[in-house]
Amino acid sequence: MSFRPGLPGLGGLLTAPIRLTAAAALLGGGTALRVGERALGAVPGARTVGRTAAGMAVEAVGGPAHRRTSRRGNRRWIEVRGLTGPDADAIAEEVLTSVRAVPGVTDAVLNRAVARLVVTVAPGGPAESLTAVVTEAERRARTVPVHRHRPLTLPGDDSVLVARAVGAGAAALALGVSLAGSAIRLPGLPDLVSVVPTVADHIPMVRHHLVRRLGNSGTDLLFSLTNSLAAALTMSPTSAAAEAVARGMLTVEAWNARLAWGRHEEVLAQNPPEGGDPALGTAIFAAGPGEEFANRFGWIGLSAAAVIGALSRNPSITGAAALATAPKPTRATREAFGCAMTRGLTSQHDVLVVRPRVLRALDRVDVIVIDPRALYTDALTITRVRGVSNSHRTKAWEAAQFALDDGKLGPGWHKLSTIRGAGRTGEALVSPVRDPFATAVVTEARRAGVRVVSVDDDGLRSLAQGFDTLFPMTGSLDDTVAGVVERLSAEGTTVVLVTTADMAAAHRAGITIGITRGSVPPWGADLFVPDLPAVWRILRAMPAARAASNRGVQLSLSSSAIGALMLIPGVPGYGPEAVNAGVLGGLWAGFNAGSRVFGETLPAPEPGHDWYALPAAEVQRLLPRPPPAPGESAVPPNPLFAPARLAGRAASATWSLAGEFAGEMRASLADPITPILATGAVASAILGSPLDAALVGGVLLANAALSSEQQLHAERVLRRLLAVQDPLARRRVGPLDDPLNDGATEDVAAAALRPGDLIEIHAGEVVPADARLIEAANVEVDESTLTGESLPVPKATDPTPGAPLAERSGMVYAGTTMVAGTALAVVTTVGRATEMHRAMAMAPTKGREIGLQRQLARITSRALPWSLAGGAAVGLFSVLRGTPLREAVGSAVALTVAAVPEGLPLVATLAQLSAARRLSGEHVLIRNANSVEALARLNVVCFDKTGTLSENRLQVKQVQPIRGRRRDDVVTAALATVFARNGRADHATDDAIRRAAGDADAPQRDAYLPFQSGRPFAAALVGDRLMIKGAPEVLSAALNGNRDRLAPAVARLAAKGLRVLAVAERTLTARQAAEAAADPAAMERLCGTGLNPIGLLGLADTPRDAAAPLLAELDNRGIGVRLITGDHPVTAAVIANDLGLAVTEEQVITGGEWESMSIDEREAAVVERLVFARMSPEHKVDVVQTLERIGLVTAMVGDGANDAAAIRAASVGIGVAAPGSNPARTAADVMLLDGRIEALVDALDEGEQLWRRVQSAVSMLLGGNAGEVAFALITSLATGRSVLNARQMLLVNMLTDALPAAALAVSNQDGTEALDRDESAMWRAIAIRGTATTTGATLAWLMGRLTGTQRRAATIALIGLVSTQLAQTLADSHGPLVVSTAAGSFLVLAGVISTPGLSQIFGCTPVDPLGWGQAFLATAIAASLSALAPAVLERVGSKLYELVGSVVDDDDAGLDQQGVDLSDRGRQQPDTDHDEGVGPADAQSLVHDFRTAKPRNLNGSRK
Repeated sequence: MSFRPGLPGLGGLLTAPIRLTAAAALLGGGTALRVGERALGAVPGARTVGRTAAGMAVEAVGGPAHRRTSRRGNRRWIEVRGLTGPDADAIAEEVLTSVRAVPGVTDAVLNRAVARLVVTVAPGGPAESLTAVVTEAERRARTVPVHRHRPLTLPGDDSVLVARAVGAGAAALALGVSLAGSAIRLPGLPDLVSVVPTVADHIPMVRHHLVRRLGNSGTDLLFSLTNSLAAALTMSPTSAAAEAVARGMLTVEAWNARLAWGRHEEVLAQNPPEGGDPALGTAIFAAGPGEEFANRFGWIGLSAAAVIGALSRNPSITGAAALATAPKPTRATREAFGCAMTRGLTSQHDVLVVRPRVLRALDRVDVIVIDPRALYTDALTITRVRGVSNSHRTKAWEAAQFALDDGKLGPGWHKLSTIRGAGRTGEALVSPVRDPFATAVVTEARRAGVRVVSVDDDGLRSLAQGFDTLFPMTGSLDDTVAGVVERLSAEGTTVVLVTTADMAAAHRAGITIGITRGSVPPWGADLFVPDLPAVWRILRAMPAARAASNRGVQLSLSSSAIGALMLIPGVPGYGPEAVNAGVLGGLWAGFNAGSRVFGETLPAPEPGHDWYALPAAEVQRLLPRPPPAPGESAVPPNPLFAPARLAGRAASATWSLAGEFAGEMRASLADPITPILATGAVASAILGSPLDAALVGGVLLANAALSSEQQLHAERVLRRLLAVQDPLARRRVGPLDDPLNDGATEDVAAAALRPGDLIEIHAGEVVPADARLIEAANVEVDESTLTGESLPVPKATDPTPGAPLAERSGMVYAGTTMVAGTALAVVTTVGRATEMHRAMAMAPTKGREIGLQRQLARITSRALPWSLAGGAAVGLFSVLRGTPLREAVGSAVALTVAAVPEGLPLVATLAQLSAARRLSGEHVLIRNANSVEALARLNVVCFDKTGTLSENRLQVKQVQPIRGRRRDDVVTAALATVFARNGRADHATDDAIRRAAGDADAPQRDAYLPFQSGRPFAAALVGDRLMIKGAPEVLSAALNGNRDRLAPAVARLAAKGLRVLAVAERTLTARQAAEAAADPAAMERLCGTGLNPIGLLGLADTPRDAAAPLLAELDNRGIGVRLITGDHPVTAAVIANDLGLAVTEEQVITGGEWESMSIDEREAAVVERLVFARMSPEHKVDVVQTLERIGLVTAMVGDGANDAAAIRAASVGIGVAAPGSNPARTAADVMLLDGRIEALVDALDEGEQLWRRVQSAVSMLLGGNAGEVAFALITSLATGRSVLNARQMLLVNMLTDALPAAALAVSNQDGTEALDRDESAMWRAIAIRGTATTTGATLAWLMGRLTGTQRRAATIALIGLVSTQLAQTLADSHGPLVVSTAAGSFLVLAGVISTPGLSQIFGCTPVDPLGWGQAFLATAIAASLSALAPAVLERVGSKLYELVGSVVDDDDAGLDQQGVDLSDRGRQQPDTDHDEGVGPADAQSLVHDFRTAKPRNLNGSRK
């Protein structure tokens, strides 16, 4: 929160008339007030209301502030003043002493946080006025004079509701007076009467001056009275209606807040804070986007009105001009949004809105600071036990929990050796139990698009990854949080602090959300919320608040533009009425936006149990099997009702499709072009051209409908493809204890599972949901997609309390793959609540957006002002040449509307969806259409190894027999220890050995010991021969003789990056063989001694066949490659060399080395090094963001949840669709299906082709529009008006912007020259096309003027204009669709011109063959120049480009703008002033430097 500097001189000048007007009204009604007060005295409580109204009225005109008071039952809340000055303690003591001495007072407590004395009185009430007693006590204790008091208002204060009600009543009275006066045609005063109060109320910097003087309540009442009085005096019903609706909303808001205060008052009275200073009575936020606009636009409007007044010397026109440009809708929208938020928060969440103003400031939040205590409950538990094995974990956890229950442990880490019965080694963490909605709140904070920070606290655990920055603890938690807020506020950001009543330190947060949890109030907070769901709702409202502010700005611009047109003589309507209509529209839009926030369903809470810590039987008890869903009934449906069921399903599907279509239409119409076109349509209507308005509206709706249909079709295709990729789950059906059931199962979609369902999971299957194991037979799970652990994890049914995620052996998680064994499990979590979805929700968002959508938005934002300026210039030239003002403005509006590139969003959408459809046939699925063209701009591609470049399938790479042994001896002995069922090995290692053995059959075994937790080997007994395979260090310890003789060979294989297994044997006696066959324990003991080595097996992951060619192709294209893996550095180096990257072990960066690097060292490392090993998911994100930060457009390719965060952070996220890859799919923009990583090359080619198509279509749209504007300017200068009328302009757009441009966007281009993706290249193409279009139209018009009438010349010019554009379209592409649409457009043009009646509607006339020939000659000349002499046209057209400004300038190309580090996101909003990534020209130079300078080569050397 900040205080803006006031403008005392200007503010006093503007507000003096307001205060004088209000004072006159009040003095004139003083007698009425006194008489009314006497009359009200007969009604209980009415005297208080009258006195409060009079006091607030005096405060509103600059008099003494009215003392805030309220009552609730036998309690009185009375404001105490002076608690922040030097006499604060003396005043507090004197007030308490004096009030307690009043007869009838039973108790008095001073609440300093809100500057209130809470007095409890006897049933008969106090003997004297408590307000008078407090006032007198303050006077006696005060030793120094005080400035004008600015009271701190509470929701329960009588003055709030009374002031709002008085304002609403005044507005309603003004509405009645103005309606009556208008009905009897009573003349009103000039609009100049309304200018001063309107300007002061809606220009924020002026209003803030009054707020500092009068406070918010006084200022609101002042403006409600003066605006109402002005509306009544000027007889303006629309102004009075807008004021009445706004004041009515504010009154209802005050009533809702007062009701909430009444519900909380007793708890608030009973829990006053200890000490503390009162909050500021008047606080002003830094200007948000709406207020910044209002400040600029308000002064511009006043200046324009002053100029009009000076020229016209007409006070009425001057006043109307000032009111027509007042930015009233901007503030109205924000106020209505705040009212809706107060209503929803108080009614749905029982929130106490102490300061409603903060809800108006949600649109400018930059940082959210979350106090860790806000995410916890009051209960403590043992959340982590580390340093112990799973077999001892339960015992240690139970001992620690017993000590905690006994009160012997507090929050923090505790050594187990200090806890009785817990063991000698390890530690236990005591931390608060996490709130069930904690994850949802952190996730929503990330979605809000702002920086999210907290304090580093062990209790955060997995939530820590959801914050951009975790500040270290310095001193107490209170001081640390306050320091963080202070630091962030000092940077000029608006900070939201989410905290609890435990926060006692003073801080400077702009908005404070305090959580009560039904106990002590969080004094000092702006919003008292009962729980985290209410916090989630407030965070959810932040994007809606920004959208509402933008909508208010759009309404203000549109209504002022319409109002300005209404000022023109002869134009129907009255200018200020348009703005008042905009206010009503803003009130509706703001209230609707705020209400929609509360229509969204709250997220599901996290389960209240740690399922991994509970025994399996207890989990089954807590999660009973759910009953069949309605659609799963075992009773067959009645066939008689089949038609009704079909009709119901059809109606439901139709309604669903209609809802989806309406939603897409809203999204399409949210484009910034829409308000301009809508305003143009209304302007055309009021200027007397309703047909033009209908045509504009039809074009707008047709574009939106076509775009929506295409988007919905693409989404339906995507859903179908994703559904095919989703694995099925095997769910148990029937009772478990029924012997006839015998494990019956059914296959269901994973999305259909519910907590409590029993599922079977077999080897090779993807786990469909988070589940607790009930039965497990030799189960091992590949959790690399979740934890990054490359080795399979053994699972068991025992509970593992206090275990971190990677050590919870009793749980299996959605998206992981079971590699061995069979399991029966009870589903605990499904859908977005699973661990993998939670991990992705916490993942960082993209640091920046790249692609055509954003570049086109930049081009549009730069082109629109020139379109508007072109229209204004045509109007100005026409007026200067003597054209009537109304006609000149009509031409200007028509040209402006025609020059708007309404087809631009459609072109981009069609091109991207077309590319997505093409790629779907190439094993590529596009989830984010905006990312396709970004593939053509890639500088670096980062690959995860496991499952991406490799098949995640072990292969025997090398067999090393011991001297005297053969390779077959080693493989045969290892094959004997393989466990397989139905001819299939469950374990990945066993599968690799079976494949290495080829067609050889495993010997018949007499006994077998499998791998399992605690037994790092497998053994088989064949006759008297005991054969073993396992970890080399384990088998070496059991060897006969020299136990180190395997070490050199093991080291050699490990140096090659291989996973090494030793194979050994032992010959048993007959007795030993019989014991081993009968007793597994005896067999295990025999494996521990007397072994003879046979040899070693070296295994490694299998690279995909397409991996090495893919990396080579990327290198040929100049795209760098980075390998980021969790493997050992040696393994990573070997794999890299196998893939063609020449890398030594010393050149590999490890995670530990990465953490110790500075920012500069990291930036150098990502350029110079190719391989990064032992990297955690957080490290992967850091590498990707570092590449982005130095200006390299980066893609991340991965297949698992441990890659999802990096995939999401990259400019282009690419997921490899494979079993268990659901997290990567969800996070990715692009999916490579069926493991076909080579399809990435096809995606790159399509991305480049997309750039060509869109460049051609955009240059056609904007170049054509630029040509139309230039031609209109030329003819306006020559004749005084534009030759082409509005309908002809719209006809040109329909014939050239709609189908031909769409055809270009979806048809491949013929050019083979190198693609220039620089935005300036697109502007050059626009300039060339615009110049050619202008040339063709102008030549055709000149030739027509020489041989005929003006209408005939205009028609020939129309033919030349359209023909030139179509000819250039055909020059770009000869595709069948382009040719057919161009021919169709020309035939439509010919039909319109040649058809009598229709030709006249469009202002044309049929032309003879000479006219057609003249148009075709002009077209041929212009097209030839465009094709044969582009350099000449470029020099001419670039003059316009120079006026637009260099698109890739220093600001855009600066490398410091090319990404957002999560540690310093600050105001991370889409930045439309900077290109997406490095400026293309500079990116080319940068990458060239990287590739040519040997130390900074992006790919190093290749084999």
